[in-house]
Amino acid sequence: MSHGGLYFQCCCSMYKTRYIMSKAPIRSSIESKLTAAFNPVKLVIDDQSHMHRGHAGVADAVQAETHFSVEIVSNHFKSMNRVQRQREVNKVLDEEFKNGLHALALSCKVPEDL
Repeated sequence: MSHGGLYFQCCCSMYKTRYIMSKAPIRSSIESKLTAAFNPVKLVIDDQSHMHRGHAGVADAVQAETHFSVEIVSNHFKSMNRVQRQREVNKVLDEEFKNGLHALALSCKVPEDL
């Protein structure tokens, strides 16, 4: 699915993708905050929470959205190493971690890396 040059990945049908996007507050917040902070040329957000249901650390989670994989490509990351890029993203998403986000797998690149 594409929205204004950004790419969104979901293993569901289009109908379910629209439903999930409208009912998924953490996913929506990740999308809007990363878009505002980094103006990405590519943003792929994959909710992997279903693969971690019942695992230690999230067994009693009140939030259904706990695990995400994010691929973000932005010129903002130029002159930053991998750790600096990931720290920048984590800083932007601090509130989401406080509100139930448990794990975030990150791939942060610049356009030249593609």
